[in-house]
Amino acid sequence: MNPPQELEAVVALRTLSVFSADQAGAYREHATYASSILGDDARSKLATWIASWTSNGPSGVVVLTGNAGTGKTAVAEAFCETLNTTLPSNDQLSEVAADKWVVKDLSGLPDPRAREDAMASALTKSLTGQALVCANEGVLRDTLEGLHEPGLLASLDLALRHGASHHDVPAVTFVNVNRQRPTADGFWQSILEYLFRDDLWRGCDGCPFDSGACPMRSNAEKLRSPVVQEQVRTLLRLASGDAVPTLREVLAILSWAVVGGHTCHETKNRFRDIGPEAFTASEAYYTRLVGGGLPDHVLERSPLLVGLRSAGLGEVSDLEIDGWLRDSTGAPSLIRGLAGNPQVRARAADGDDQDVALAGTVSALDRVSTLQGAMTFHALGEMVSTDEDPTRVEDGLDALVGGRNNDAAGQVLWRQRVFFEGVDPIGGPTAVARRLLDYRHTAELIALAHDVAAGRDTVLTVRQMARGLNFLVTGFSSADEGLIVPDPACLFARDPGSFRPASPSLVHSQISLNRLSLSTPDQGLVEDLLDVDHIEVELIVDDNPTHLLRIKPRMYEAICEAAEYQGPVGQGVAEMNDLRAFYGTLASTFEPDGGLRVANPKALPPTLVNVALPHFTSGGTE
Repeated sequence: MNPPQELEAVVALRTLSVFSADQAGAYREHATYASSILGDDARSKLATWIASWTSNGPSGVVVLTGNAGTGKTAVAEAFCETLNTTLPSNDQLSEVAADKWVVKDLSGLPDPRAREDAMASALTKSLTGQALVCANEGVLRDTLEGLHEPGLLASLDLALRHGASHHDVPAVTFVNVNRQRPTADGFWQSILEYLFRDDLWRGCDGCPFDSGACPMRSNAEKLRSPVVQEQVRTLLRLASGDAVPTLREVLAILSWAVVGGHTCHETKNRFRDIGPEAFTASEAYYTRLVGGGLPDHVLERSPLLVGLRSAGLGEVSDLEIDGWLRDSTGAPSLIRGLAGNPQVRARAADGDDQDVALAGTVSALDRVSTLQGAMTFHALGEMVSTDEDPTRVEDGLDALVGGRNNDAAGQVLWRQRVFFEGVDPIGGPTAVARRLLDYRHTAELIALAHDVAAGRDTVLTVRQMARGLNFLVTGFSSADEGLIVPDPACLFARDPGSFRPASPSLVHSQISLNRLSLSTPDQGLVEDLLDVDHIEVELIVDDNPTHLLRIKPRMYEAICEAAEYQGPVGQGVAEMNDLRAFYGTLASTFEPDGGLRVANPKALPPTLVNVALPHFTSGGTE
């Protein structure tokens, strides 16, 4: 079979990207073309469960709620496919088979009365059949309030907190699809297989991949590497602490990372006209994953991309890694290969400056654009470090530190590539994340969350958290006295997380460590229905769900820094407001302890001081 003129996988990924002008593929109802190329969807646990329930389950209603793009429509399609029928094109309550009903989108109905009628009808028909209803949270809540169903509203609130809940009469299962995580085991691998499996990327007619000049196939090849896949997963997990990682947005980011706005025709023409210099690391997956090539006004539309960029990948300097860029000669072999060192990846050179600059290159992923032409990371570092021509040195420094044509700086690109592909020489994923991300404790939080979900012992971690929290709210970094709850007035004056040295604060009460426990939000029914990935924990007092602090990556970072450094730290406003709410709830719930105590961080050593007030008698004071 002759290769196509345009690789179909490239066309499919372009339609999946919501960052391009053609956004049709981003919406499930219009993604038929992309599906016809990429094949069967990455099957979620929820879609599999729905298919099983449709075939063998009891009567009742399943209500899917969540943000747009979380995959509700895909699950509705799975419901219909199990019945050998197609999803209705309208949003009305539709009977798709005998006693099988579906509402594709409750919010698509014209007014509250129509939504209430559709929901009431679904509840009635579910007494003898099955109904699937898709709805956004706000519309669903208003509809249930209009139907005067307090029991269903309480069950909905439970699902929003824990991911899923079941109400017995009427039989309604609520599923909060926002709790689905594309980075869950199994689901994550199937998403990558769906987009990047080898048979999709065999090349088109005249593809310059073998000449190192097709960045799209180079990107797809790297994203088939298990090491790279795991590093991408780490970044998405981190970003999930700031935003709901909708499936639509994850597909869009991965698609942009590989193809950007390129076509096969344009790629072949640019290589024909310019040669290997046509494409550089500005086209690489490792910079596009964090929004490279997108204007700021587009980046702001994607909460997940904003979260990815907050990781600071490429912005964090590291003496050893930056040194490898300026002189890769003494670096480990893998690192020298990433830099395009010709001693590792020999390539013919005839002495021409351009050939020397690109000696050792194998793809656009190891090339940087400079005023002296495209060159490998190795050649750029060598020019900056050893060249005697001041113009060339200045041009090299400009590319190294400033970047060209709105591209990321060379050193930023280098750090980004090392993060994804240079893991082993740096000591593994945890070490490279700690050294190259603004978040130094992400891997620890993920490991902790999975330990908590598995029921492993976390006594030492609770103690360390209490120590960090005590410092954040009082400046007193000790866990020997348990969790210190400051007087609310002192807590607000403290401004948790600020760089100001802490002043002494009144202690409202103390909570012993044995009353504290850790949990994860996704437990119970939700684990049976959704692909969950534990990336956050909850600190709970007395096993009371109203007395909990949800700890996401940014909050965990603040707690760990406070416990580790015992010095002023700075963190986000949202996280500090969460701390105020948590401690405010504790202070309003628990009675003040007897006596008056002050947490005094200015004492040497910092201490918890009991204040003795004067005792008045009839004869004076004692």
